[in-house]
Amino acid sequence: MFEKLLEPGRIGKMTLRNHILMGPTETHFTRADGCISQEEIAYYAQRARGGAALITTHQIQANTRIDPIDPYPRSARMDDDAYIPMMGELTDAVHLEGAKISILLSPGGGAQALGVPYEEGTDGMTEVTNVAPGTIRCPVANKPVRPLTVEEIHQSVINFGKAAGRAKRAGFDAVTIHAHFGYLIAQFLSPFFNNRTDEYGGSLENRARFLMELIAETRKNVGPDFPVILRLAVDEKIGEKGRQIGESMELCRMAEQAGVDAIDCAAGLLMSIPWLCPTVYHDKAALAEYSAQIRSVVKIPVIVQGRLQDPEIAEQVLEEGKADFVSLSRAWIAEPEWAKKVACGDAEGIRRCVSCNHCIGDRIANLRVLRCRVNPIAGREWKYGNSLPKAQEKKHIAVIGAGPSGLEVAFRCGKMGHTVDIYDRTDRFCGGQIQAAKASPGKEVLNNVPRFYEAQIGKLENVRVHLNTELSEQDVKQLDADVIVLATGGHPFVPPIPGMLEIPTVNAPDVLTKKSPVSGRILIAGGGQTGVECAYQLMGEGYDVSIIEMLPMLGADEEQLTHMTIMPVLEEMGLKSYVSHQILHVFPDHVQASDLLGNKEVEIPFDTLITSLGTRSETGLLEAVQNSGKEYYVVGDAGRVGNIRAAIESGFFTAEKIGREED
Repeated sequence: MFEKLLEPGRIGKMTLRNHILMGPTETHFTRADGCISQEEIAYYAQRARGGAALITTHQIQANTRIDPIDPYPRSARMDDDAYIPMMGELTDAVHLEGAKISILLSPGGGAQALGVPYEEGTDGMTEVTNVAPGTIRCPVANKPVRPLTVEEIHQSVINFGKAAGRAKRAGFDAVTIHAHFGYLIAQFLSPFFNNRTDEYGGSLENRARFLMELIAETRKNVGPDFPVILRLAVDEKIGEKGRQIGESMELCRMAEQAGVDAIDCAAGLLMSIPWLCPTVYHDKAALAEYSAQIRSVVKIPVIVQGRLQDPEIAEQVLEEGKADFVSLSRAWIAEPEWAKKVACGDAEGIRRCVSCNHCIGDRIANLRVLRCRVNPIAGREWKYGNSLPKAQEKKHIAVIGAGPSGLEVAFRCGKMGHTVDIYDRTDRFCGGQIQAAKASPGKEVLNNVPRFYEAQIGKLENVRVHLNTELSEQDVKQLDADVIVLATGGHPFVPPIPGMLEIPTVNAPDVLTKKSPVSGRILIAGGGQTGVECAYQLMGEGYDVSIIEMLPMLGADEEQLTHMTIMPVLEEMGLKSYVSHQILHVFPDHVQASDLLGNKEVEIPFDTLITSLGTRSETGLLEAVQNSGKEYYVVGDAGRVGNIRAAIESGFFTAEKIGREED
């Protein structure tokens, strides 16, 4: 099984131990001066230890004097010899674990750069002007631009080549030219951005001239046998005004003739950002048909990415000849031992990515460091490696609740050597809120959460599972345990709106899980993520759906890329939304609401009223736990309502505290 994934591979003259690559993942661990940090080295080394054949770094800047705007805060740099020593530490760490590593080298962010000048402390002091191929602003960044002069283009090529030479000296095994994400090279290639009228604009040959010169200069600095990979969007996903697959097929032929050793196929740019990191609403293996078309016109290896977190799907893509290598990015964040577990026959034990894009959205919106909703150690490898240390003194731990937080406590404590009993009133792991969360179309990927815990906890003889077991207060008092962990989750909340409790209503989780039937015109009170997902499901079943929400937008708590993907779909399906509206009174067949912006009242009719107004902690056993006389902890929604990341992290850090008590 997984023969294609696990057999050795080759790019140029570089031999790889399998066909499973790790694609670029921005971390924000780079130091403010552009130097790689020890935290980042530990992050990459852990994935090398987990079996990755070739790791590609996040983008590294090669040309900061010509393109002086950081594409995003904390970009790493390779435009000076000062950056070689720590890059050498990175390559050594990866090589010690048996993997190869490629540097993702970029000449700049161009019109699409979202950052500020590399000199810290200058933000807001001067007007920022981005460089660009021509005079077109990026509609997303919306910053003033100036076109590069021909002399600056030539110098950028020289600077890039020197950076490639430094990468080879630092121990990298390959150079990946970053012509993706809508950054500077991609802008030269794009008919949308490139409106030059000289030899660098117009025809595809002219638009590709900058790239071809970069390839030639790279080859000049690294030699004939050093692998050079081209990473680019083979379709910009902005329609006819952008570069589409047909033109990209010709471009890839040109790149092969210019001396590139492999093509790494991606899609999108900032204006079509969900395609940069396909969401739960994109198909799995979303880009495989594109890579297949590229593979049909070149003889060099073709790499594909895009929702390949399941090894069964990745294997199928290779078997069907749609690509030569698979590149996983988010999947490696969620599971740093992805390839190792595939090789060991433990595919079920992979902590599979749920495509939530939290790892992307939080960094884009809030400039935070890399974190993962399902893997609490992601970005913390420098401190934990891939596990918590064995307990010095073994304890008996009772975990009440088998949701994400309780399961994480049980899993970690079990691995540490403690004896654990898990109790849950349902007949399965994650039998509560996740059942509703995964019911909406596209969200079935959340099955990956219980799937991981079932596989891993099933291997631990010191962890006993008691399903269909609802504990009473008396049961809690009689528990034979040293530590009690309350992980009972939360329940839907209905605020005291006049009339709400006087008529029949149903809550969104029960509608999503088909526990409560609906009929006629649907009104959903509450337009957060759950309300939006409920609307999506019901509209797919043909219902007439309206949502009322106090905030000025629907789905405000959803991750940005996912929000940008689903909202246009709902609008096209005919969703009626009443944002910035507050319910004043509920009547049997309509609600009276206040338009908070228009300062007027409206009536919204319904046949079924669904409440999706938030969650409250389930604390029915809290007093019994507090009075048990035992060491206790409250985790997940039982302590503080949050998302899956908050639940799993709370479970992880509680397990750490339990172990730390004995230090």
